Amino acid sequence: MAKPKRVPLPRKPAKSHDELPRHSDWQNPRVVQILDAASRCFARDGFAGTTVQQIAREAGLTKSMIHYYFESKQVLILELQAFIHERYFRRVQSKLDTLSPESESRVKEALWEVFDVVKDKQFLRLQLETFAEAGRDPNMRNRMMLAMQRSREFIDMGANQVVEEGAAAPVRMPASLSLLIQSTLLGLRIQEFLSGDSKMTRRAYELFVAMLTGALTWARDDDAEVPKTMATDPPPAGEAP
Repeated sequence: MAKPKRVPLPRKPAKSHDELPRHSDWQNPRVVQILDAASRCFARDGFAGTTVQQIAREAGLTKSMIHYYFESKQVLILELQAFIHERYFRRVQSKLDTLSPESESRVKEALWEVFDVVKDKQFLRLQLETFAEAGRDPNMRNRMMLAMQRSREFIDMGANQVVEEGAAAPVRMPASLSLLIQSTLLGLRIQEFLSGDSKMTRRAYELFVAMLTGALTWARDDDAEVPKTMATDPPPAGEAP
């Protein structure tokens, strides 16, 4: 007599995407231990190919201990996504605090620091896994959108600090600038990860930094025209300005 097919249990729903990450737990060494182990497992085997038991083994803990802190694998994925972005924000902010006060040097050093952060292969593997999961899970997509928005706000703050230094008139950079920087950074590193061509990636980024710092310098110095042309993004094609 044939055995009945085993029907897998439904995956537990993730917590609401708009819940704040559990920052207080990130001070708990056991939570960090689990998140670091999950990061290695997901980067190596993918979200679908990783089980809670594998994460427990990687962390040197029991499966029940993982579930004590995270009710499901999906909740763990969501928390890990926020945790990793926050870790990189702190690293970049620490670097910014030590940079030269001269604005053009400051923005160049900051851009290269972010570029060095994003080269981490484990981070890139996780980003690719997150993009794929976001296409399947609306909770992951919404959480990822929040993380990307936070990243753009961080970039906006830095860019505005640079152009405001020494400007004769108030300058507000277009909101699309942060999206351009974010997309360029991640896009170049993903291409490098897939192609293995580090030399071409670096040359492309050098060109991008030169173009961007030149534009920021122009925005800072051209007090007469900048408030009119740089205050907002241009209207979409077909719409009146």
